[in-house]
Amino acid sequence: KLRRTFRGGNTGFAECLQFKKANSFLYLASCAYKVDDFCMASFQLHQAAENFLRTIPMVFTLYGYKEHDLEFLTDKARTHTLEVCDAFPRNTSEEERLFKLLQDAYVQARYNKNFAVTKDDIDALTVRVERLRDITEKVCKEKIAEYERRNREE
Repeated sequence: KLRRTFRGGNTGFAECLQFKKANSFLYLASCAYKVDDFCMASFQLHQAAENFLRTIPMVFTLYGYKEHDLEFLTDKARTHTLEVCDAFPRNTSEEERLFKLLQDAYVQARYNKNFAVTKDDIDALTVRVERLRDITEKVCKEKIAEYERRNREE
């Protein structure tokens, strides 16, 4: 049943709603960045990361988590591919700070007028979210190709 959901010509990953949403949020982050609204850019980057992370379990299990917690979503995606950890390494205090900043942006960027995000923060976070996008696309396309191979074998 799971494999059949993703088979056929233009269906599958190209139509994955979570991935499309994530790319839209990534675009909106770039729009906010262009007008120096770094707080809103951080919120949009959070939303992009959240939706990229939701895409992986959706493709692998057809289950969509409703959480906004990036740590939780990373753990769920990591059960399907360890590559997600490459997008947001947390080996240094700066990497940890950036991850926490992105995590906090979900609420703080919208409701805390003192939430501080710099251009450099957004530059660093954008690279990481783009890396997450690339990882998500790669592993999900590989999984869908596997489903398609199995369908042909049946």
